[in-house]
Parts: sequence; structure tokens; C-alpha cells
Amino acid sequence: MCESWELQVSVSHIVSQSQIEPGLPAEIARSWLVWQCKMVAGVIHGAIFATNVEGESNKWLASWPQDGDQDPMLLAIAEDVIEGNNAVRHSSEHYGSGNLGTCDLIGCPLLAANEVVGVVVLMISPRSDSQQFAILQLLQWGSTWIEKLIEQRLSYQQEFGSFTTNLIATVLGQASYRQAALEIVNLLADNFDCERVSLGLHNGVSIVVIALSHVERIDPRTQMVRRIEAAMEEAADQSSTIVEPSGSNDASLITRAHQELLTHEGFGASCTVLLEGRKGLLGALIFERDVASLFDSEFIANAGSLASLTGRLLEIKQRDERSIFSRCKEVLKDFATQVTGPSNFRLKMSSVCAVLLLLVSVVFSGEHRVTAPASIEGAVRYMLVAPHKGFVEQAYARAGDMVKEGQLIAQLDDRALQLELQKWQGEINKLQNVYQEALALRNRAKLGITIAQLDQVKAEFELVEGQLGRTRLTSPIDGIVVRGDYSQALGAPVDTGQVLFEVAPLERYQVVLEVDEFDVAGIAAGKSGQLIIAALPGSTFAVSVQKIIPVTVSSEGRNYFLVEATLDEPTALLRPGMEGVAKVTMGQRKLIWIWTHSVVDRLRVWFWFTGF
Repeated sequence: MCESWELQVSVSHIVSQSQIEPGLPAEIARSWLVWQCKMVAGVIHGAIFATNVEGESNKWLASWPQDGDQDPMLLAIAEDVIEGNNAVRHSSEHYGSGNLGTCDLIGCPLLAANEVVGVVVLMISPRSDSQQFAILQLLQWGSTWIEKLIEQRLSYQQEFGSFTTNLIATVLGQASYRQAALEIVNLLADNFDCERVSLGLHNGVSIVVIALSHVERIDPRTQMVRRIEAAMEEAADQSSTIVEPSGSNDASLITRAHQELLTHEGFGASCTVLLEGRKGLLGALIFERDVASLFDSEFIANAGSLASLTGRLLEIKQRDERSIFSRCKEVLKDFATQVTGPSNFRLKMSSVCAVLLLLVSVVFSGEHRVTAPASIEGAVRYMLVAPHKGFVEQAYARAGDMVKEGQLIAQLDDRALQLELQKWQGEINKLQNVYQEALALRNRAKLGITIAQLDQVKAEFELVEGQLGRTRLTSPIDGIVVRGDYSQALGAPVDTGQVLFEVAPLERYQVVLEVDEFDVAGIAAGKSGQLIIAALPGSTFAVSVQKIIPVTVSSEGRNYFLVEATLDEPTALLRPGMEGVAKVTMGQRKLIWIWTHSVVDRLRVWFWFTGF
């Protein structure tokens, strides 16, 4: 975030310099005024005023001579020109101390693109009307030159802005910072008509050249590279931009290394600008031209702006290419600097507290407990199933109801069984009549056959009678219905063997824990723990581990083992189906182990899986 913000600031600074500046630039106004005042004889005082957005003249851009005072008479003439939108001439005006001097005042609007960009006012010695008109015409003709200068300046600013945008896009598209540095020097050399542009980066002790324009490989052992590095270090030691020949330099600057560079390399001029990074000096850029092309103030200003931008771009490229070790080292170094520095009191206090907490966790021990989701289940569950296919006729209880042993819970539809029972009863009556007839006739053969048929029909009758008795579903014990509700589904079809209700006893419960696979290794029968139920958060129940079911269960993206435990003291507050959280006591461990063992175990498994 910080690097991106700094880059945006640098880009905004460059782009703001390349944007079209409205109005009349001061340097153009000064040079034009000097030229006009030298062409017109007898000029006492001259000034150019800029117009603001409201069309008023209130900014003094240039004056001639340069050390002249800002005469209010000239400002008044400029305001008259703006108000009338036309040239103004005042003759035989008095000025100076005691108004002893006499002069003529001529004001003329300066136009660019048919808009008034400024006002020029000349104070001249008294002249005839024809001479005043001639001077006014000369000023009007000269305004055409101002318009051309402004157009040239705006065109240059647009080109500079386009070059800056192209530079940013090109650098950011490179794979490494060295390739980016080579593209930077190539673009700078081509755009600014330089014979050579060199870029060096600060490595903590000295500056090392990493890119020369239009040179693919650099041999650091050559004298040329060493001279360039010496010139860069000379500018870096003095923290200044150095131009040689030293027409634009401070007289106190030392330029010996630059002079040696020009002497041995055969160039006529050099300009060294420094690259600033996020934490200070990043490197330097050296521009070199032949003897016919020197560096003016405008070039130095633009080079400084581009150096600020390229420094940020290269720094970001460098930081992106760092190894993990280097990044961690820099983060630790920055943190140490902030902690030991004169400020950041909160960070210091936080660091001290963190160190104290670490020492406490290493020295002192605590009780290690395994936490797992838990639920209450009945120790025994009785299933009431459908004895045959049919329909639910009546439901007298549902899940959550208390029932007694033998209490009717549901009644299945028995009409089909009643009809079948009547059918078999009729068959029994029929065979009994046949039996009586055979007995009366003493027909032994028929009598044996009838007895066998009668036994078969009685068996069918008893089978249907048994099924008819099971259509009444009754509770086998005193307990609670934990599953099944057909009170809103009367007439629903059921299949043979379908579980309709579950009944659990009230006096015997078991607790089932879902222990994570990373924590189950330490769980053993006999371990004790505490249980809190979501429905009773204010009560704690003691439990003891009884059995670990050695089969893993996968659910909701995690693997766990089911661990069965019992309540140390039975209570009437609990009901099957309640859920909560259980914590099993595992013994004393160091606090740091308790806080970190889960993460460490998972990291070990991950490193093993990835092959480390």
C-alpha cells in the first residue's frame, strides 16, 4: 500500500508538470518584455500583468528593468485595458518623487488563441501621437510572438507528458529491474538527444552502474565504468545535481570526477541527477552530450522530475524481486528500527508486553484440555418399527413426550388384517365341518387330510392375529420419545421394518464427543472432563471417557472420532438430543505448547505432504 501510494504521488507530480498551464508563463513574459523594451527607445519602466479567471489584472508577471518597483500607475493602466478590452494611451502623466517627471503610458492586451492572457504596460518618455501609435502597433505585432512561444511550450509539455506515460508503461512491463533500468536509459538517451545515459544504484557502500544506454552488457572492471561511478558518487556525497561545465552549479560544489569523465570520454557536457528512494538515496543518472549541446535549466528541472519517478519505479521492481529471506530480513530490520527509535511509544509498549507474554508462556505451565463438540444420547434406545406395510391411523405421542411402559404410542390401520383374519376364521369353520363329517363316516383318509389342512389354516390365522396385535405400537419402557412424530401425518404409508419411533430411558445417558483427529491421540478411557450444554450454559457437568470408537467420521470438511463418555452424576436436567461443548483434561503442559501445538502439528503434516 505504501509503495503504491508513493508511486502515485511521483506520477502525479510528473503529470502535473506536463499538464497544459493556462495563461502566460512568467519566463516567456520576462524574455518578451526585455526584447520589446530594448526595441523601443526611451522606455522608463515596463511591466506585464497576468489576467485571472474573472478577467481581472492582479498578478505582476515581469518588469523592466528587473529591479524596478511595482508602480501602481502601471497596474491602473492594465486594469483600464482589461475593463475596455482594448489598448489604452495616456499622455503627459506625472510620476516620480513630487510628480516632477512626465511620461506617456501605453497599455496593450496580449492575445493567444483569441483570448487575453496578459497586459503589457510601458512607461515611456513623452512622444507624439504618431510615435505612440507606432509603439502600440509594435506591441501588437509582438503579441504574435508570445502566442507562438505559448504554443511551442504547450506542445513541449504535451510531448513530455506523453513520454512520461510511455516510460511508466515500458518500465512496468519489464520482467526484472535490470531490464527496466536498460529501457529507462535507452528512452532517456533517445528523447533528450544524449550521446549516453548511465544509471547506477546505491548498494550500501558505493554506487554501481547497472545500465548504459544502448549497451547490452557492462564490464565493471573498465576505466569508463569506474569513472562514471566516481562521478555518481561525487554527486551523491554532495547530495546535489552537478552539471559540467559548471554554469548551473553552485560555486561550492566539487566537480573533479565529472571533469575527468568528460576529459577521458570526449563528451562536452554532463548532468548528474540523484535517484531518491523510499528510504533515501537509491542511485544516480548521468546524461552526457557532445560539446555543441549543453544542459539548460529547463532540462535540469525535467531530469530531476524524471529521476524521482524512475527511482520509485526501480525501487518497486527491486522489492518485487527480493527473496523470501531478504523480505523477512527487511521486515525485521524495519521493526527493530521502529522499536529502538525515538518515537512509536505504543509499538514499544506492545513489543515489551509481547516479550513478557512469551517469557511467561515458556516458564509457566497450565492445564491442557481438548475441546470438542458433544451431544447427549440415551444409553439404550428402543426402536418401534412397522410390522408390515400399511398406514398410520392414530398417533398418541411424539418426540419429546414422556411415556410409560406399555403406553400406546401409535395405532396402524388394521382393516386389511381384520378381513384376512375373518377369511382364515371362515376357512377354519369350513374345515371343522369337513372334519366332523369325516369323523361321522369314519373315513380315516379324509380325516387325516382335513386335520392337516386345519392345522395349516390355524397357523395362518395365528400369523395374521399376531400381525394384528403388533399394529398397536406401545412403549417397551418408561422413558422419552426421542424420535418420531406422526401427529401431523395421519394416513401416511409405512413400509415393513421402517423405524417409526425411538424411546430412550430417562435415568441413563451417555455423552458422545466429536474429537478432532489431531487431538484424539491423547484421549484414553478414564480421562475426565467438563461438559456445558447450550441449553444450560450456567451449569457444568462432570464426564468420564469410556470408549473411543476407532472409526473416523468426515463431516463439514473435517475428520473426527466419536468418543463415548458418561456423566459422573445423573441429572434430570438433561434430555437426549441436547448439544454442547466438552473439554477433556489431558494434564499439565507449558503454556507456549498449549497455545501453539495445534498450528505446529498442522504445519508438520503440511510440510510432510509437500515434500519438505
